[in-house]
Amino acid sequence: MTNTWTNRAIIKRYFSGLIDFECELIAEDLERSNKYRHENTVFVQEIKRVLDEFCRQLTPELKDMYVSKYKENKPFTEFYNVCSEVNKLDYFYSVN
Repeated sequence: MTNTWTNRAIIKRYFSGLIDFECELIAEDLERSNKYRHENTVFVQEIKRVLDEFCRQLTPELKDMYVSKYKENKPFTEFYNVCSEVNKLDYFYSVN
């Protein structure tokens, strides 16, 4: 695991599936535990929990957009139609 936990790095690791892989590695290798590793384990699992909760609220189109952005490095501008439809729905619900 890396020591660099910027917001972008965390999101990229989550949407590319690396967080799941890290959680599996942590579970498999519990005997090499120390204070730093324990703190890192708690941190990684908390990130996963929070982002899993966030993803449950996303539409499939938005989730695909995030995966493409952070796994395949596609710019958000390629997803204008997805974002504009979501904005229309948000506007519709706020008006009604």
